[in-house]
Amino acid sequence: MCGRCITLTYDEVMDVIHQIEVGVPVQVEPDWPAQYPQAYPKSRVPLILNEAASHTGQQLQLFAEEKTWGFEESWKSGVVFNTRIESADKPMWRESLKQRRCVICARGFFETHATETVPSSKTGRMIKAQYEFSVPDQSILFIGGIWKEDRFSMVTTQANADMARIHHRMPLVLRPAELPCWFGPEYLSLADRSAIPLIAQRA
Repeated sequence: MCGRCITLTYDEVMDVIHQIEVGVPVQVEPDWPAQYPQAYPKSRVPLILNEAASHTGQQLQLFAEEKTWGFEESWKSGVVFNTRIESADKPMWRESLKQRRCVICARGFFETHATETVPSSKTGRMIKAQYEFSVPDQSILFIGGIWKEDRFSMVTTQANADMARIHHRMPLVLRPAELPCWFGPEYLSLADRSAIPLIAQRA
């Protein structure tokens, strides 16, 4: 599942929060020369968190904070960097999904095709093709996540029609107007992402 995305800098995430607060369309142009940091599991990533108690439905009090991508668990040699939204009742995820949701700001995310192969640009050997995904009418993607202490995990859901030809799962991509719902008590209502259009481009 998704383990690579193009993220924003901390200052850019602060700009996004300001635009959300004043109610203008979110648009972030990178400083020149343009820098597009890429994040992988174990990367430090600036997130949007909500200071208000997320389960009470209070007005959003957004702030930015950097955390490391991936939960450390004793049963896994690496890190757990994706969380199924359908796992809301499982002990490992229950508390974080209920109380500690966050948002990852990205310019795009990557997914590996289940079967399609292409020659590697480095070795010439056949490898599975990777695709970069974006939303056609959003310059910035908002992706749901959860956090615990200094770690976070990206929340995933069932793939929609645009994603299904590449992979059976997709990140929980949110519309800007859906952020209050994601941080509110009805967050599970966002599991169905069939109405979110995605553009896929071979990476």
